[in-house]
Amino acid sequence: MASNAEAAMPRGRVKKVQDWLSRRADTRLGRLALQWFRAYFEASRNSGCAATVYSTLSVLPAALVGIALFYPSTSDSNAFAERLVSHLKLSGATAGIVQGTFGSASANALAASVAVVVSFLLWGIGIGQIYQDVYARAWGIAVGSVADQGMFAVFFFVFSGAIALSAVSAAHLRAAGWVVLLPVWLGASTVFWVGVPFFLLHRKIGLRALLPGALAASVLLGGTAAASPFFLAAPLDANAKAFGSFGVVATVVGYLFVMITMSLLCAVFSPVWADWRRTERKRRESSVGATDTNLVGA
Repeated sequence: MASNAEAAMPRGRVKKVQDWLSRRADTRLGRLALQWFRAYFEASRNSGCAATVYSTLSVLPAALVGIALFYPSTSDSNAFAERLVSHLKLSGATAGIVQGTFGSASANALAASVAVVVSFLLWGIGIGQIYQDVYARAWGIAVGSVADQGMFAVFFFVFSGAIALSAVSAAHLRAAGWVVLLPVWLGASTVFWVGVPFFLLHRKIGLRALLPGALAASVLLGGTAAASPFFLAAPLDANAKAFGSFGVVATVVGYLFVMITMSLLCAVFSPVWADWRRTERKRRESSVGATDTNLVGA
């Protein structure tokens, strides 16, 4: 008897949890969240991992070279490393390891003729292909041809330039205050994330339809970047002290994976938002129709 009662207790708790989740899911926001994550897993197909590898091997080096060439520092310090140190409030040995990991500005500039070209040829073009595939699967349309390779090359340089520009301008905008930083970030990021699918999908989807996903990306990525000192500084400090430059690189790659995965999550949001609005409108109309039928019958 006692054993049966003890065995029934875990099942009872599981049932309560399932009932709680079912009640939460059967709401407007719950249905939106379920549709969103279901659409992401159907469209992404582990694209976040591939995009992170490609970006680490091509976009990040290209951004470092771009910063060194177009934003030279009088002290020969690395602007990207300086931004990482100041944003995460790193100090002491960890700050020195971070600055040494990314090299000096002059060293980055010397890599322009070799690193960028090689990494671009090997990995850079693949990033545009990944984003195009995710957007196309999310919208249920067919795009892509051999001629798209040139478009992917353009996307690689634009993507690298956007990361370089954000790293360089972030400190100046932050110094100007949140009143300046927030609208500039929201505007620039939204324009970028509207333009990416519009460009990669050959203008088959209108700008207005792409706006919800762009706004979601701007808010989610911007919020994560702003909150990164609370969850990134401690592991970066610990890994730098334990593993040196390798620990810094591993932590940055992990953070890059999180950001890229969230950007892909937002890539599927616009079609999900449109479908969710249609289904919720039909639910309301059917509910109103059923109510009117009951009133007439009464």
